[in-house]
Amino acid sequence: MSFSDARSHLDIHTSDTMEMKDAVADYEVGAAVKVAIVLKGRVQAEFDGVPVDLDARDHPVGFIWSVSQPSTVRRYIHKGSEISKVMISARLDWVVEKLKKSPSRYRAIADFFQSGISVRSWQPSRRILALTNQLIYPHTDDPLLLDLYSESRGLEIFAEALGALQAETITENTQKEPDPIDQYFKAQEIREFITDHILDDLNLTTLSLSLGMSVANLQRIFKNAYGTTIKDFIRETRLVTARDAMEKDGLTIGQAAWLAGYSSPANFATAFKRVFGMSPSDSRDR
Repeated sequence: MSFSDARSHLDIHTSDTMEMKDAVADYEVGAAVKVAIVLKGRVQAEFDGVPVDLDARDHPVGFIWSVSQPSTVRRYIHKGSEISKVMISARLDWVVEKLKKSPSRYRAIADFFQSGISVRSWQPSRRILALTNQLIYPHTDDPLLLDLYSESRGLEIFAEALGALQAETITENTQKEPDPIDQYFKAQEIREFITDHILDDLNLTTLSLSLGMSVANLQRIFKNAYGTTIKDFIRETRLVTARDAMEKDGLTIGQAAWLAGYSSPANFATAFKRVFGMSPSDSRDR
């Protein structure tokens, strides 16, 4: 494990570890653009309550996201997990200043960085995977050379991440008018994924990573097809699941509330009545 504070405003953190116990770590971070290359394992955290899931259990993955204001991070540590990663952070104001050199060209990237926490993933090149390994296991321990060594590799990794994000935004902004049939099938794919995983910890970030669509595209395609937001659909589908479980399986109201993702039975009852026009107890007694 190592840390390096580069003059180019990059903070570089590397680790190749096995977690020895279950734990939760809380710490503060400033506004920053963050790039992670996860070679192995899974990193789960929350930034001010917004979940970030960096999952590379199947193959190495690159991730880029921004924290648009100082935030509290909660990191979830799982005993026995092996994690090999490089995390690079650059001050948000430094990156935004670079983007201002060509504001029209980089407007989509600047908007993405300042719109809250939204994670994009990409498949790192072989070159970047090699540089990641070199950062984790550097070829020198000389302090002067190590700083330069780390900074040069960190900058190259950061550059590829920005390039991948730029390529994605160009693709999104230059697409022809969406094919209605293609949009319909994509909306169906989103809906089916949600219903198949309705009891999982679903959120826009995990849906984006799982389905390979940006958060903006997910929301637009789904709203156009079904006239409701993804968040509202998830909430109502969980309520339907909870109602069916009470009526068919005899779950208590407290159990149904937990199943629907509510920690408070009172909040569950309010949401239930708003959707179905009756209280959970009336539904259960039918």
